[in-house]
Amino acid sequence: MTQTSEKKSNPSLQKKSAARIAAVQAIYERLVSEKQPSPEAQIAALKKRLANNKDEQKLTLGVMLEPNYPLVTAILEGTKEWQQDIDKRINSALSKDWTRERMSPILIAILNCAIFELFFYKDTKHKILIDEYTTLTSRFFGEAEIGFVNGVLKNLHNQFHAGD
Repeated sequence: MTQTSEKKSNPSLQKKSAARIAAVQAIYERLVSEKQPSPEAQIAALKKRLANNKDEQKLTLGVMLEPNYPLVTAILEGTKEWQQDIDKRINSALSKDWTRERMSPILIAILNCAIFELFFYKDTKHKILIDEYTTLTSRFFGEAEIGFVNGVLKNLHNQFHAGD
């Protein structure tokens, strides 16, 4: 059974995927907003928007269920706490072809979440996380960005976790 078909039949995995989508969207909001909402305020707003609203859940998360809120909270709080380290890792992966100026804020948000989970949360195996965030990237972007995210995450993992 593939991971994708397992997700369809496993509400726990679907809720984790939904949490990652919600976290990416919340970090995107942080990156483009004049105000810097706290993780707590973002979670409260998300809960209010999604509570018992299957249409909004489907629109926002791609599935008709609420996300795994503890995971959303961990990602939002963790990316804020570890932002300097996350930025260093992102910057170490960039080249003249892939600069921050060229990158969409949503792409930066995806990398923030993925790098936090890969290096500072470590609740899920790296191969699953890389697949999850590569798949998530495909919801927003084409092949170039999908390959970029996949390559960055694999290279960073190999660089910092050789032998895992």
